[in-house]
Amino acid sequence: MEYEIIVGIVNKHHHWTLAVIYPQQKKSLFLDPLGESNQDIKTCLETTRAFMRNKGCNVSRWSCKKVPHPKQPDGTSCGVFALKFAEQLLKKEEVDFSATKEAIIQHRLQIAVTLLLETDDLTDICHFCGEKESETDFSWIQCDICLRWFHHMCIRGPPTEEPFLCAACSSV
Repeated sequence: MEYEIIVGIVNKHHHWTLAVIYPQQKKSLFLDPLGESNQDIKTCLETTRAFMRNKGCNVSRWSCKKVPHPKQPDGTSCGVFALKFAEQLLKKEEVDFSATKEAIIQHRLQIAVTLLLETDDLTDICHFCGEKESETDFSWIQCDICLRWFHHMCIRGPPTEEPFLCAACSSV
């Protein structure tokens, strides 16, 4: 109850939606880029109430609503829409933005640039275990494609004299 807003990006069957909880107002919002069904709203309400009940809150008279928003015009931009919904709600603005093909490309570019500028510096960590150095392995190996570094021991010590592809790059 100490938070003004709790935002959750939800992925269900490869589709991104947004659930927002306003604990002090005892309400939630559910936004689906493709549009919300009555079942979506009911599920959001049940999930929100269970979550807040688990946190020790009284959940009687809790509501879940939807707000007007642009609809996703394609089959691939639900993540962009969910992030734009969250951005506008966190800024306490109406959920309204351009949903043209050109605008979606610009939204994607803005998200990419923001991620690149705001992401922590990950250059000196092992991209397998997330640690800077291992107590038992101080040798590192770099993926020849993505250029990420790994503790040699974390990835089961592949031969250093051969080209190395991390799991992400070798599956492409």
